[in-house]
Amino acid sequence: MRHGMRGRHLSRTAAHRKSLRQNITNSLFSYGRIITTLEKAKETRSFAEKIITIAKKGLLKRDSDRPGYVHCYRQVLSKLRNKDAVRKLFGEGQWRETGGIAQRYLERSGGYTRILRLSGTRLGVLSGNTVGKTSEIEYKMEGRDRKLRLLGRRLNDNASRVIFELVEGKIETQPAVEETSQSEKNK
Repeated sequence: MRHGMRGRHLSRTAAHRKSLRQNITNSLFSYGRIITTLEKAKETRSFAEKIITIAKKGLLKRDSDRPGYVHCYRQVLSKLRNKDAVRKLFGEGQWRETGGIAQRYLERSGGYTRILRLSGTRLGVLSGNTVGKTSEIEYKMEGRDRKLRLLGRRLNDNASRVIFELVEGKIETQPAVEETSQSEKNK
């Protein structure tokens, strides 16, 4: 029976899954956009969003409650284990002037990441030309390499690829206000 067994196992041990989540989240915070498999992105999404939420709570406590800020900082550091990613998340160090990732999402209540499917599969040519800022991505395998890849041992070795990225910061709500003002003028 599967009582109390949440999440995807991804054909890995618990320690390997934990390090996979940490590494994918660190890469996401470092680069803003990564290419991975759909299952890994879905599994990592909730972990990354919880970390951003903890960082947001810490930023709200930065000036008023310094021990609370340090507590949130250390919580995130214990989960990610990468000082550079945590500094970028909180806007410390070289990111102090530009602001951190969590600073971007202070006005947003959730949904900090998105998953965009690429056309094609992992085998053959991947092209992300339908996605906004993404340049074309090519992944070609021919001959013997392709046959070996089709016979991968691990579950989902041949899974479809996706773009896993951070969403833009603030949501603009001004057009809705303008529409109501125009409807009042027409009356």
